Amino acid sequence: MEPLRKILGDFSKTLGIESGSILNAVRRKWADIVGPAVAAHTFPDTIRGKVLTIIVDTPQWMHHLSFYKEDISGKLKFCNIEGVNFKLGRLPEKKDAPVRQEDAGLTDEDLRFLENTINNVRDDELKAQFRKLIIHGLTKGKWREKG
Repeated sequence: MEPLRKILGDFSKTLGIESGSILNAVRRKWADIVGPAVAAHTFPDTIRGKVLTIIVDTPQWMHHLSFYKEDISGKLKFCNIEGVNFKLGRLPEKKDAPVRQEDAGLTDEDLRFLENTINNVRDDELKAQFRKLIIHGLTKGKWREKG
């Protein structure tokens, strides 16, 4: 008797949905695979054959990641992906991260910068103080530009 995992794997290959289930698994683990800084600027978009196409939000990040193409491909071997391509584009909005009242005046880029900057601070009180300080700096600068 064959294990259920093999039967489901064969079934998904037959229907052509195997890459979709792999893509969903990669998306769920993306920050763990590439790290939070890279994950903040990228999104696994599609799988064609054994190549993952990754959306990158800025040309600077695309250039930077081009040096790490082989490293990223190596980290994806566990799901039978053998290569990666990058394309410039807009990242999908994250629905699971509620916008705080004090963050409302910030752009998406400001919010990514804020989260990337305070992400590794372990002390919650210190993290809250850094958050306030950075928000103040970002919003104060915007008020000066407008005024």
